Amino acid sequence: VHSHKKTIAFTNSTITSFITMPGLTMMMTPEQESTSLLSSSMSIGEVADRLAAMQLQESTSYRCRDYIDNDNKTTMCSPSLRRPRQQQRGPQEHQIIDRDCRLKMCEWCYQVSDFCKFQRETVAIGMDYLDRFLSTSSPRAIRALCDKKEFQLVAMTSLYIAIKLFEPLAMDAGLLAQISHGCYTEMDVVEMEQEILTSLLWRMNGPTTHAFLSHIMTLLPPSAYGYDKTTAMALLDFSRFQAEIAVSDYDLSLQKPSTLALAAILNSIEGIEMSLFPARSRFQFFQLIADASGMNPFSSEVNVARARLLELFSQSSGYEMPQIANLTPVIKAEQCFMEQKLPNNTSPQTMSSPVCVSRHFASERGIYSAKCA
Repeated sequence: VHSHKKTIAFTNSTITSFITMPGLTMMMTPEQESTSLLSSSMSIGEVADRLAAMQLQESTSYRCRDYIDNDNKTTMCSPSLRRPRQQQRGPQEHQIIDRDCRLKMCEWCYQVSDFCKFQRETVAIGMDYLDRFLSTSSPRAIRALCDKKEFQLVAMTSLYIAIKLFEPLAMDAGLLAQISHGCYTEMDVVEMEQEILTSLLWRMNGPTTHAFLSHIMTLLPPSAYGYDKTTAMALLDFSRFQAEIAVSDYDLSLQKPSTLALAAILNSIEGIEMSLFPARSRFQFFQLIADASGMNPFSSEVNVARARLLELFSQSSGYEMPQIANLTPVIKAEQCFMEQKLPNNTSPQTMSSPVCVSRHFASERGIYSAKCA
C-alpha cells in the first residue's frame, strides 16, 4: 500500500517540538494554485452536478451526531465500559470527553500537519473521521467518550488514516507510537485503525468544507472582481482560513460543510470594498450559487455559522475580520426579532437593512423566502 510513498522520519527534538509550536496562522494560496482554481474548465452544469452529489453525501452517509451534548452520555459512560482497573493511570482518564478535549487534539493535529508540510484539509478529513467514529455505536467509540487516553488514540489514528489516504508521504504506525511517548504501541494504532475503518463502513472520502469552497468559487466569473487576481486571492485565502479554524469548533462540526463554505465566502466578500467587487456582481454570484446548489445565502443556518466564524477568526488572529461592504452583514438575533415586529407601513429608512435586501432579492428572483436571515 505504501510502496509508492516516502516515509516520514522525525528526530527526538522534532517530536518534542510539537508541544511548543505556535497557533494556527493564515497561509497564502500560491498564485498558480489560485489561478487554476478560479479558471476551472468545468461548466456551471458540471459544478451543479458535483455539488448535488456532495450535498447528498453530507446529508446521509457522512453526517455525525452530537456525541458530546446528547442525552445518553451518562449511561454511555458506565463503569463497565471504562478501562480495566489494572490499566487505570489516573482519575483524569474517566472524565467525560468535552469540547476542550477535542480542541486540544485538533490543535495537535494542525501542529503535526504544519510541521510536516501536509495540507490543512488533511486535518479536516481526520477530524471528520474522529467525529463520525464517535457517532457510531462501536464499543471502542463509546469507551473513547469516557476515557481520555482512548479518545487521544482515536484522534491520532484518525489523522494517521487521513495522511495515508490523502498525502504523498506515509506516516508509519511505529512513528505515531513514538510521537505518543510510549502511551501507545504500534499494535494499538493498527487495531484502532481497523476499528475506525470498519465502523465507518470504509466511507473515507466524504465532502469537506474545503471541497465545497473550491467548487463554489469556480462559479465566480473573473469579471465580477474586475479580473483583479489580488482580490480573488484575498477572497480565497480568507475563506479557506475560516474553513480551517472551523475544524476546531465542535458546534460547527455538527453543521453541514456546504453551510460553512457558504458562510466563509460571505464573510470574506463582506470584507472587500465595493469598488473592487460591485454590489451587482455580488448578488449575481449569490444567484449563481443558489441556482447551482439550492443553498440560500440568507438562511438562518448560514447567518449563525457566519457569526461563529467571525468570532473564531477574532480569537485566532487577534483582530476583527473586516466587514466593510455592509451589503450582507451578519444579523444578530435581536435584530431578527425587531425586523419581525416591524409594522407593514415601515419607513423608507428600514428598506436599506440587510433583511430588506434579502427580501428584495427574493421578490426579484423568485428564489428566497422573505424571512429574516
